[in-house]
Amino acid sequence: MPGPDSIVFLESFYEPMAANLARTRLEAAGIPCFLSNENLVGLLPLYSPITGGVRLHVRQSDAEAALAIIRAEPLPRATGPDVASFEADAPDPVTPRCPRCGSSDVAYGPATRNTYGFWESLLSVLLRFPVRGKRFHCFHCGNEFA
Repeated sequence: MPGPDSIVFLESFYEPMAANLARTRLEAAGIPCFLSNENLVGLLPLYSPITGGVRLHVRQSDAEAALAIIRAEPLPRATGPDVASFEADAPDPVTPRCPRCGSSDVAYGPATRNTYGFWESLLSVLLRFPVRGKRFHCFHCGNEFA
């Protein structure tokens, strides 16, 4: 029969950073805890759903207090709209911004829309493999821009 000093699983996190934030909050409140699967998910993030993510463990006697601390202030989401981009007037010179919505949640890579130019079309026909141009893609509104 599990006693008050037995270790229990408390919460699972998709990213190691969010798990470490929760661990730090609990340790600041004086609740001892530890993480498991942190290195595996850090090295192979695609395995996070398979392994159950980064797991936070506490003592049975501290479980209720730990849940109250974690749920008192929500942890930041892994992805989502950039709230600061709507408040800032001047664009950040390092981080590209979407011209449609102003979000900085953009990535540069193969375009998802049909962006074939003359050379891309010619190479696609010759290689029998689609060769697409690279553009910025906004994950907030779905806009693609150069």
